[in-house]
Amino acid sequence: PPTPIAPPELLAVGATYLWIKPNANSIIGDGPIILKEVEYRTTNGNWAETHIVDSPNYKLWHLDPDVEYEIRVLLTRPGEGGTGPPGPPLTTRTKCA
Repeated sequence: PPTPIAPPELLAVGATYLWIKPNANSIIGDGPIILKEVEYRTTNGNWAETHIVDSPNYKLWHLDPDVEYEIRVLLTRPGEGGTGPPGPPLTTRTKCA
């Protein structure tokens, strides 16, 4: 299955949002990629939410101000067992309110 080899790229930061680029083109494993998902958590939390990404860039919003987050990407190819392990995380912090 496909796995990203690079963390997502940070494009913009606000107090309650982060704009990222999933970097789904740098992979190991087999494609074609039919599904890109982004999951995130606070640095010491559990992987809480997964969002399907259907554009080159993605905005995570409703985040808390001045909190550190980890964001990683999951890729899926057709067929059974098609979802690969998550790629390396991007660690970043939202701005102060």
